[in-house]
Amino acid sequence: MSLWSNVFLLCSIEFLLCKAKLSLHSHYPNVARTLESKKFYVDSPSCKMPEMDPFSADIMRFFKRKQFRECSSDKDLLISEFDPHLRQYRIQIDENSTQQHLKKFGNATLKCEYQVIGRNKKDSFPDIHFSLSKPQPLSESFLVPKTIDFICTQCHAVYGNTELELLQKDAFLFVQDRLNHGHKSPEDHRPDLESKPNVIILGIDSTSRMNLRRAMPKVLKFLQRPGWFEMQGYNKVGENTLPNLLAILTGNAEEDALFNGRFRHSGFIDKLKFIWQLFKKHGYMTAFGEDCGKINTFNYQKPGFKQQPVDYYLRNFIVALETVLKTRREFGNVFCLGRKLGFKYVFDFARQFMQRFENSAPVFGIFWSNSFTHEDFLGATALDHVFLEYLTLYAELGFFNRSIVMVLSDHGYRYGVTRQASKSGYLEERLPLMFIHVPPWFRKRYPQYVENLKINQNRLSSGFDLHMTLHHLLQLNATSMADFSPKLQASQCKMCQSLFFQLPDNRNCSHAGIREKWCSCEPTETVTNQSLLKKVAHEVVHQMNQHLRDRNLNTLCENFALKKVLYLDSKISLSDDSLEDEQLHTYIITFDTNPTSAHFEATVQWNTERQTLAMNVDELSRLESYEKHSKCTSDPIIKKYCICKAFK
Repeated sequence: MSLWSNVFLLCSIEFLLCKAKLSLHSHYPNVARTLESKKFYVDSPSCKMPEMDPFSADIMRFFKRKQFRECSSDKDLLISEFDPHLRQYRIQIDENSTQQHLKKFGNATLKCEYQVIGRNKKDSFPDIHFSLSKPQPLSESFLVPKTIDFICTQCHAVYGNTELELLQKDAFLFVQDRLNHGHKSPEDHRPDLESKPNVIILGIDSTSRMNLRRAMPKVLKFLQRPGWFEMQGYNKVGENTLPNLLAILTGNAEEDALFNGRFRHSGFIDKLKFIWQLFKKHGYMTAFGEDCGKINTFNYQKPGFKQQPVDYYLRNFIVALETVLKTRREFGNVFCLGRKLGFKYVFDFARQFMQRFENSAPVFGIFWSNSFTHEDFLGATALDHVFLEYLTLYAELGFFNRSIVMVLSDHGYRYGVTRQASKSGYLEERLPLMFIHVPPWFRKRYPQYVENLKINQNRLSSGFDLHMTLHHLLQLNATSMADFSPKLQASQCKMCQSLFFQLPDNRNCSHAGIREKWCSCEPTETVTNQSLLKKVAHEVVHQMNQHLRDRNLNTLCENFALKKVLYLDSKISLSDDSLEDEQLHTYIITFDTNPTSAHFEATVQWNTERQTLAMNVDELSRLESYEKHSKCTSDPIIKKYCICKAFK
């Protein structure tokens, strides 16, 4: 770019910034003065994303650290080890542990059996069920066949042919090396990391940037080491896990009723173009693991995948363990699967996956945990040291030297005290944690990409940008977005781009594929006009009831009556275009209704001249848990605004 081009660009940006400031000062002087005194994650002409205090009094009065309780204190009877020479797993019986367990039984001996857990390919819904073989004897040093991925075990104290007592039930997973090495050793297949780096996504559900700071200071400190970049302007694009992960993995985050309806049909999800398919075509081994089977991203109120989506898939193992092992619930979810945390199964799966192919193939894996954080924002306090242990282990094993690693969440906490406590909850929900690690060799070889990533930390970004970043990792010789085929562009955001290219400073939410409802860029001003507040609130409730009638739901669901309005905020657009129509205002309204004191939030448009309101009832946010009130419908969208008459 020439000198004069640079000068022109800088002058243009300065002009836009001054123009935006003048518009704000003339139309909203109070907001303008407030903005000048605030700090921002993103501070640009088109986006003012305010920096929030994670330790504010209105949140901290609900905050307390939770104690972590192990699932079991007894010693392992069986130990799984990988034999690097045979490239095969072996199950060993621990003699010391066996003697301790058998002390009270005199001359009793130990008898162990195993059952193979599998995926029933002939099942109409293979993601929902699992297969379990007949019990087989487990010898003292059992070499696990390479065809077996998962087993559950049980060991009894026996005297002769009499089983005296069940001593231990357990489960093991094996990431078997199924690469065709031919006559070569795995080391001869060592991947070219500089053209095909490992790509690992570690996800913690429902965790905002702010709650990471409150609840997981040890993990935060780890993620602030050299080589890590926090994307402070990362904004969610959809309500819950599904659309936000779909944006990353497919470039499509549709949330409409038609799309959700199709998702409930067996085989529909298999037709989506997941990024892991492209990594597979480029020679990567692929894996996906997630705990809490009943609320899995692609399975909650959906049939899931008909065909196994990746090379190594944890789903059927987790479903089986939730059935055959004793479980314990903590933080509102299935927490312990027998003697072990569901979280640990997922992150041990990640460890084995990265270890198994470290010298033979590049890997792409996504490993997601719901168990600590999905239902309770305080659960993250108990997760802090557990997650840190795994991050530290991965570092010691050298994984971060070979991999691009993303530690992220789908969204912040969507309901409960943090969401309702203050207006900061509105932002907290929309700003999930997002860190990207690049190893030293990458920083040395691609210094401009790293410099762009550093700049982009304080630019507005979304899951669609992350999707394009994943594409970029498969095409590292690209010098601009023009080098990518139009077919690879995120289908819902044609202006989105790789985070290794510098994002525009004047970017707004529409440029990043973020709808108005989820946009955190625009400042707000509290409406104190009581007459206006009541008009908007009553019209919102009226349209909610009309929507029930239009969808023939009024016989199934209760009508709403306004109980109280908590606040009405006006969103202040930073775009000059919106100032042309000064009669149209965007409001965020938070209110309670009867019956059941249902707690809602809506983003609406109010025409002051016509005194009319436009809203999409399907996009209402429900700010408290509503599962028990909505059991009369299976539709995830209707559930938000249906108070079942049968509930009363």
